[in-house]
Amino acid sequence: MKLYYILLTLFVCSSSLQAMTLDEVRNLAISNSLSLKAKDMESHALASEKNLRGKWQNPQLMGQVGTLKSGGVTGPTVEVSLTQAVPLSDKFTLRKELADLALKSQGIEKDYFSNWVEHQALLSAWRVLIAKELYKHGIERAERIKLIEKYLATHPRVSIRQKVEQSIISSLVLQLLKMQDLKKHDLVQAEKDLEFWIGRPIQASELKFYLPSDDHLVIPHGELKNQDLELKIAKTQLEISKVDAELARKERRPDLFLGGGYRVESVVPQNHFTYGIVGMNIPIWDTGSHRLEAARARQKRDEKFADEADRKVGLKHQRQEEMVQYFVSQIKRFPHRLLKQQEDSIHQAEAGFKQGLIDVNTLLLSETQTHDVIDQIFISWQGYLENLSSWQLMRGEKFVWEAK
Repeated sequence: MKLYYILLTLFVCSSSLQAMTLDEVRNLAISNSLSLKAKDMESHALASEKNLRGKWQNPQLMGQVGTLKSGGVTGPTVEVSLTQAVPLSDKFTLRKELADLALKSQGIEKDYFSNWVEHQALLSAWRVLIAKELYKHGIERAERIKLIEKYLATHPRVSIRQKVEQSIISSLVLQLLKMQDLKKHDLVQAEKDLEFWIGRPIQASELKFYLPSDDHLVIPHGELKNQDLELKIAKTQLEISKVDAELARKERRPDLFLGGGYRVESVVPQNHFTYGIVGMNIPIWDTGSHRLEAARARQKRDEKFADEADRKVGLKHQRQEEMVQYFVSQIKRFPHRLLKQQEDSIHQAEAGFKQGLIDVNTLLLSETQTHDVIDQIFISWQGYLENLSSWQLMRGEKFVWEAK
C-alpha cells in the first residue's frame, strides 16, 4: 500500500512538471496577452468606423403639427418634409480613405506588438534557462570552497601563511554566499517574468531546451529599412496628414440640401401644399480655414518626422547589427564546449590542493578564472539573444537564433 502511494506521488509530481518547449511558450504568450486582445477590439472598432465614414449623411425627416384660423374656422395643420444633404465634393471618399489609413496604421502596430510579445516571452524563457545555469554553477562553486575550508580546518597548521590562507578561504565563502543570494534572486525574478507572459507559475526545471550549437548562430547582414516600425509608422502618418489636409480643404465647400414637403390645412377651404426644398449651409464664421491651416501644419510636421526617421533608421540598424556581431564573437571566444574543460580544470586544481601539490593562492586563482569563463559562456549567450531580438524586431522578423 505504501509503495502505491509512493508511485502515485511520483506520478503526480512528474505530470505536474511537464516539459515546456519554446513553441509552447510562444503560443501561451500570444493567447494570454490582454493587450493583443485589446488591439483586436481596436481593429474591429476602426473597421466599423471605416464603413461608417464611407456612407452619406442620413436624410432628415421633419414634421410639424399646429392650428390655423381662417374664415372664422380654426382647424389643425400637418406638415411633413424630407431633405437629403448632397456634398459638392468627394469628401466622403476622403473620409473613408482616412479611416483606411488609420486601420492600416493600427494593423502595423498590432503586427509589431504581436511579434514583440513573442520575442519577450521567448527571451524570458532563455533568461530563466541562463539564470538556472548560473545559479547551479554558483552553488557548485560555493560548495567546493566550503569543502576546502573544511579540509583546512581538519588539517590544523600553525604557520602565519597557513592562518592567512584559512582567513582568505573563509572570506571567499562569505562573498560566494552573497553572490549566490543574488543569483537566486535573478532566477526567481526570471521565473516571475516568464509567468507574466505565459499566464501561469513556472519553474526552471520545466523548461526542457538547451543552448543552440555555437556553429549555427544567426549572423546579421543586410538592411531592411522599409520594414522598420518607426519608419513605417512615420510614412503612414504622413499619408494620413496629406489626406487630412485635402479633406480639410474640401470640407470648406458647402453642402447642398435637396428635398420636398407636404402640408395640409384643415380649414375652410381645405388647403393642400406640395413643395420642393433647395438649401445650402453657409460657413458664416469660416471655421474651415482654421482647420485647413492646422491640417497643413501637421502635414509639414509629419514630413519632417518621416525624413528624420528615414535618415536615422540606417544608423540604428547598423549599430544594432554591430552589437549582435560583437556577442557572436564573444560566443566564439567562449564556446559552450569550454564548460566541460573548465569544470575538469577546477576538479584537477582541487585534487592538487588536497595532495599538497599547489597552494591556496594558486587554487583560488584557478577557481576564480575558471568560473569567470563559465559565467562568460552564459552571459555571452544572453547578450547575443537580447541584441538579436532587438535587431530582428527592427526588421519585423520572428525571433530566430539558430541558422537552419
